[in-house]
Amino acid sequence: MKSLFLQDIVEQIGGNIVQGSGNPLIQNVVYRPKKIVDQTVLFYRYPDMKVENKVIQKYASVAIVTDRLDLIKNLPEEVILIQVPNIEEAYWKFVHFYRHLFEIPVVGITGTCGKTTTKQMVKHILRKYYKVHSTFLSNNQRSLNLQYLLGINDETEAAVFEMPVASPGYLTNTIRYFQPQIRILLNIDVYHLTDSKTPEAYMKAKAEIINDLDPNTGVIILNADDENIKKVLDVSSFKNVVFIGLSEDCDYKAKDIRYSNGGMKFTLEHQGQSYPVFVPGYGKPNVYNGLAAIAAAVAAGMNVKECCERLASFEQMKEHLQFLEGQGGCTIIDDTWNAAPLSMASALEVLQETSNAKMKIALLGYMPQLGDGKYAEEQYARMGEKVVETQVDLLFVVGQEAIEIGRKALGLLMDPSKVFFCDSGTEIYSFIKPYLNKKTTILLKIPHRVMVQESFKELKRNLIPNKNKIE
Repeated sequence: MKSLFLQDIVEQIGGNIVQGSGNPLIQNVVYRPKKIVDQTVLFYRYPDMKVENKVIQKYASVAIVTDRLDLIKNLPEEVILIQVPNIEEAYWKFVHFYRHLFEIPVVGITGTCGKTTTKQMVKHILRKYYKVHSTFLSNNQRSLNLQYLLGINDETEAAVFEMPVASPGYLTNTIRYFQPQIRILLNIDVYHLTDSKTPEAYMKAKAEIINDLDPNTGVIILNADDENIKKVLDVSSFKNVVFIGLSEDCDYKAKDIRYSNGGMKFTLEHQGQSYPVFVPGYGKPNVYNGLAAIAAAVAAGMNVKECCERLASFEQMKEHLQFLEGQGGCTIIDDTWNAAPLSMASALEVLQETSNAKMKIALLGYMPQLGDGKYAEEQYARMGEKVVETQVDLLFVVGQEAIEIGRKALGLLMDPSKVFFCDSGTEIYSFIKPYLNKKTTILLKIPHRVMVQESFKELKRNLIPNKNKIE
């Protein structure tokens, strides 16, 4: 956090000091009392979280902002108490004030799949010239937004934030913190039904990506090939709309896409020029991730050629369609980082496109954020259709929640002797062991929530004993 004098904060939020005095240098702002340390301002937004006087006494230069003096009693006299008319308004005034202390390129990325990879790509490209602050891996929950915002300081030259959508309003809240001038919407598919309830509500929630974006100066980068984006997003009033994809009218168009050692090669066409591009990591979705990252880095001030060159040295993320040497010389495609219908369908396509004449085995698990109900059942059935479409030779369905994948595959006349319903890694290994040889490719598409179970940890250790990458 950029250090601020308390009086500057008080002025910005319209506060009035009613206890204590002085103008300490503040180096921490929180809204949870347990997060208080030296030189902290606490916005007391949640009165159910008790302010423990014994705890506060341990720390120096603590200030508390509240609109309910009656809820805070007998504070140590050295604690500075600041009264405001409305605590929520005061909090958001501070957020707005702090964010606008920095005139730097800020990129915000959302989409059903590919957010973390694209964020890491943008970060990698920009680091050629800038000191970049970003969200950490896929730790993007709303409760971390203030922490990430305060991670911007006087040394920060650019920032890249992953912005998830769990429910309507979620993305708007995140945008309110980061106010990214450069925004990316990678794709929209069905997901997060546990919070959004319906596919329609989830898709509309993704359309919040343009909320509070300046129509004259803001940049919105969109996947031109995504039909759901077209259904829910109207960008006709924005001057700087950048389309990426494979279609002719894209601003950043990929053509001649092909698999290469360790990733994808394609030719990028932009403003009448062509550039060779290599993106580490397999699959067409990675091409879109690369296009979006290049477009964002260009919007932040870099040129296309250096962005393409820089992207080639990106290090593929672990457990994101990661190709590893498995037991007996088999090929393992580890895609266990997350599980959503779009990413599962894409992983099955990669399995088909890279296996050549090898036997194709898919281990598919449930998708936690789908919840249950008819919409979830439809998506699992859709994955069963994809299994048949991509000509999987052996299917292992992991967990009762995902059972509809197997049922649909069987309904489409997949050989019953090739479909297995399993609940433990031990069970899977007993079936799969005879196929662990150089003639087999195995897709692991089981979410972390399952993989942390001991039998599945053991399964992974058995399947990938050396963790050697395959280029």
